[in-house]
Amino acid sequence: MRGRLVNNILIGSFLVLISGSIAGAAEPITIAGDPCTVPLAEKLGQAFTKKTGTEVKVESAGCANGIYKASTGDVNIGVSTHEVDLKSLPLGTTNTVIAKAPTVILVNKANPVNNLTLQQVKDILSGKIKDWKDVGGKDLEIKNVLLQPCTTAIFSKRTAAFGSDIKKLIPEKKGNPVTGTNKLVEENEGAMGLQICGYESPNIKVLTIDGYLPDENTFPAKYDGLVKSLKKGKNRF
Repeated sequence: MRGRLVNNILIGSFLVLISGSIAGAAEPITIAGDPCTVPLAEKLGQAFTKKTGTEVKVESAGCANGIYKASTGDVNIGVSTHEVDLKSLPLGTTNTVIAKAPTVILVNKANPVNNLTLQQVKDILSGKIKDWKDVGGKDLEIKNVLLQPCTTAIFSKRTAAFGSDIKKLIPEKKGNPVTGTNKLVEENEGAMGLQICGYESPNIKVLTIDGYLPDENTFPAKYDGLVKSLKKGKNRF
């Protein structure tokens, strides 16, 4: 059961592509990442600055833009959760997987549902289940928050295809999809969001899937320390 859970909720790895040499660089190290990876890149950058004294500048880019900026030399490092075709990048660009992260299911704190089966998650995202009452909750329409293209693209490919007629909850203005997901779930009782583990707001509830949350038992132990450090707001380098 645990192995099956990990395989089904796993999202893409954090990818790092490095352009040129940055060892001993006197100038600031520049990093471009998508909104899903920027929080991690900032924490790693702060830890690196504290350890070496070298400034690290992090900017937000589209899902794969950071990768391509690194490949053209516009930044030193590109970080992304997006699964890019590395064969299309110029020679000399080095790809490194630095972490893997699970996707967690978020709901409003007023929602009485605490657990979903993996099949129920699939049925909600496919549109077969449209109301919380069908999974033990209130008679309330399920509104899906699918703002993170890096997360949702991989999730739909590996875990559950999204139905064309599912109810989606979309913010009035474009913004950071990570914080936007948290905000929409906080403000809407019927919302269900997909979020990278460790990025969820304390003002929302994370559902268990088949009775489990991602931890050292359901997720590879080598990445567990990273998840815990992000949740505690600590830097690990």
